[in-house]
Amino acid sequence: MIQLSKRNIAIILLFIFHFIGAVGLCFDAYYSFFLPFTPFNLLFSLLLLIWANNDFSKKFFQLFLVIASLGYVVEVIGVQTGALFGIYHYGKTLGFQLFDVPLILGVNWFLLAIATHAIVSYYSAKKWVRILAATLVMLALDILIEPVAMNLDFWQWEAGIVPLQNYFIWGVVSAFMQWIICKFNLEFDSYICFGVIASQVLFFTIQTTQIGSF
Repeated sequence: MIQLSKRNIAIILLFIFHFIGAVGLCFDAYYSFFLPFTPFNLLFSLLLLIWANNDFSKKFFQLFLVIASLGYVVEVIGVQTGALFGIYHYGKTLGFQLFDVPLILGVNWFLLAIATHAIVSYYSAKKWVRILAATLVMLALDILIEPVAMNLDFWQWEAGIVPLQNYFIWGVVSAFMQWIICKFNLEFDSYICFGVIASQVLFFTIQTTQIGSF
């Protein structure tokens, strides 16, 4: 029998919200209703992570500010210059934008970086292994996310083609974030972090299947 600990409640909620959102977006009648909730779903995932991880420390929030700010600044440079990831722009789906980049992007970078780091750390204590493995997982997630992101107007690439440099720079930025996380040396609940990643994989897998059905 599943015990209703904070961790289990958080994981159950993550899967429920991502599953309902993914399925709801598959139906034309509900598409316009569910789509605007995307940034709120990311924010809700962050709050569940913090709550279930039992970490309201100053150091935790310092790490959040560093990783979220880094991710956001990189996106601003990328959008404004096209020199990092390639030429792309953000749609309206992800909410309020500053310098043509949705503010929620900082939260998304933090969630992915922390969750992948915690999962890998469960299997290895070696820093170089954690940095390399977590970076590869983040890269795999980006490959999964890209087609869905364009379909849901999270962002759009020039000519609808994802350039190879996107994956290269994504990997570089991810590795740097993983290095920073190692420097902070904080403990994260690997189970709730697995829930964060697995629920996102569920969402994007359902949406990828939906794209393939057309």
